[in-house]
Amino acid sequence: MENILLIELDESYLQQMAELYKEAFSGEPWNDNWSDTKQLAEYMKDISMSHHALNYGLLVDGKLAGMSIGKINHWWEGTNYNIEELCMSPSCQGQGIGSKFLELIEQGIREKGLNGIFLQTDNDKPAYHFYHKNGFMDLDAHISLFKSVKNTEGAVEVQYKSANAGRDDVIYDMANLDDIPELVRLRILYMIDDFGSITDEEREGMENQLPGYFERELGKKLIAFVARAEGRLVAAAYLLIIEKPANPYLLNGLDSEVLSVYTEEGYRGRGICSQLMKNMIDYAKDHKISRINLVATDEGYPVYKKVGFEDRIQKYKDMRLVLVDK
Repeated sequence: MENILLIELDESYLQQMAELYKEAFSGEPWNDNWSDTKQLAEYMKDISMSHHALNYGLLVDGKLAGMSIGKINHWWEGTNYNIEELCMSPSCQGQGIGSKFLELIEQGIREKGLNGIFLQTDNDKPAYHFYHKNGFMDLDAHISLFKSVKNTEGAVEVQYKSANAGRDDVIYDMANLDDIPELVRLRILYMIDDFGSITDEEREGMENQLPGYFERELGKKLIAFVARAEGRLVAAAYLLIIEKPANPYLLNGLDSEVLSVYTEEGYRGRGICSQLMKNMIDYAKDHKISRINLVATDEGYPVYKKVGFEDRIQKYKDMRLVLVDK
């Protein structure tokens, strides 16, 4: 095998990363149109310079031939490496170099004490079988959903539901920095409700990480739609805005993902979750976000179907490689 070396990529490699990405995805089976080099350069910055970014490159005979762009993600089950984009130069494919690249990445994240690798790919592309061959498994308990919010009839007038929406003791709006303690509280309640319990160490870890995250991202890339009652937040739903390379569904590159949606037990069954999702959809339309993606639990699935989300099982599979058992 050629002389290969794993390195961590920094911003000095941005130009080479853009060139490699264009080379890897411009041909079959992806056929991405990266003629807009400025858009490509901005996309590379977006995905490679995030908080806790972790970007690996594979040098083959001194040339960048593979890259894995992602970030370290802290979760109550452990800390993982989330891959946003992984690609190899077409000239190095089919030779086992991609598998060696993944092997080296696994060694690298083990040394950093991480638990596993999470990524998404199309299940109708060769990459899906490549990841299976290298030990990744489908996350069958998760379903990726999509709803188009393209405005096909011109400008849309948007009015968000706020006070007196359904019940006169619940007020709907968007969270601000003053709400961070309440957002942390609801996030922890969500974890307890969804997974049964959390340890003191896990709670402490979330209480340490979440305030800083909300301070950096709230109102920017992260929009929190909330319901207020009795002087506190009783429900929250998060929209994470992500800029990606343009394609027929994302002509402006604006994509989004729904994070945890949670309602306090005493306020369930009153349509609050549905209203938060409707407010979120209105916001996405108003801000020209082309689509909203989410992964649904069994309990949340009917709610999301009701407000217009559709299954995407036929095209996409969530995958994860666990390296360290909890």
